[in-house]
This record gives sequence, C-alpha cells and structure tokens, in this order.
Amino acid sequence: MTIDSYTEQNKGDFEKIWVDWLTNTMGVRPQEEDLLEVQNPVEHYIKTGGMAYYANRDGHCMGIVAVKKLNKTDYEFCKLVVAKQAQGMGIGKKLVRKCIGFAREQGGQHLYLQTFNKLEIALKMYRSMGFTNAPAPKGMFVVKRTEIIMKKSLQS
Repeated sequence: MTIDSYTEQNKGDFEKIWVDWLTNTMGVRPQEEDLLEVQNPVEHYIKTGGMAYYANRDGHCMGIVAVKKLNKTDYEFCKLVVAKQAQGMGIGKKLVRKCIGFAREQGGQHLYLQTFNKLEIALKMYRSMGFTNAPAPKGMFVVKRTEIIMKKSLQS
C-alpha cells in the first residue's frame, strides 16, 4: 500500500470513490460544489495550496483524501473515503496522517475536518488522533450536510 500525491493517472479515482461512497453509503446526493471539486482536484485543492492523496494497492485506488488551504494558518482535510473492500485496514488513518504531515510542512497551525454523526468509526479515529470539536475557522465553506466540525492543533 502506498499513499501517493495526485497524478493524472489517479484523476478519475477521486470522483469515482467519493461519489459512490456518498450516494451508496450515506444515501446523499453530491452537491454541485462537491462534483466540481472531485472532478478537478488540481483546480480546487492543489492550485490553492493544498494536495490530493490516493491510497494505492496493486495498481488500484483504495482510498482518497484532499487537503485544502483555508487561510494562512489553517488547513482542512476533505472527502476522506476508503473503498468498501479496503475498510478496516488502517488506510483512513494513513491518509489522515499524510494530511497532518502536509499541513505541518506548509506551516499550518490547525487541521480541520467536517463530518457526520453517523460515521461513528471515523469519529472514534479522529478523536484518537487528537481532533476535538470546534467552530468553523475563517475560510471554511461548511456544506449543508455537515453535523460536526473538528480540529487538531499542529503545534509540536
């Protein structure tokens, strides 16, 4: 298993995995803004100071996440999803660690996320990694379906 930065080879994987998860697991249709982001991670994450990461195994994408720069000190990781067949293998935690490392390398002070109450396993993982409930920071677009916002201090 490797965690790789965005490449053109993985471009379509972001949309495929994330839309499938949102629709079939959460029972929610993606908003127009979501589709624009997952269809073009370069424009919506990378060119604005963030990154998109892919968990790849034997040539197949098993998980995705994006990091978005919110302001001078804050970052958000977005759209973290692990493919159904790869859940329970620690891939989500590896992707979050990659986001933490990226935000720290960029000089970030906090890493935020938006999530749902229904995602009990993910919430437990986030809390075990030091994320706590928080208000939205300046620059965060809070999507309508968000129920919880969390942050982690990146100060060593």
